[in-house]
Amino acid sequence: MHNTGKARQVILAARDLLGGNGILLDFHVMRHLADMEAIHTYEGTETIQALIVGRDITGVAAFA
Repeated sequence: MHNTGKARQVILAARDLLGGNGILLDFHVMRHLADMEAIHTYEGTETIQALIVGRDITGVAAFA
């Protein structure tokens, strides 16, 4: 969760730095962003992970 979050921040900064070129296929920024979003989703969102860790720590499930 931490690594994919940081990677997403770096990729978004790269897109911002390149301006309009950041969304062109020539620079691969958006391809990397799409790949990182898929990995982040596969791992599970940080909200779900936080609920699972919270349940393990407290023994109380916060799932609705």
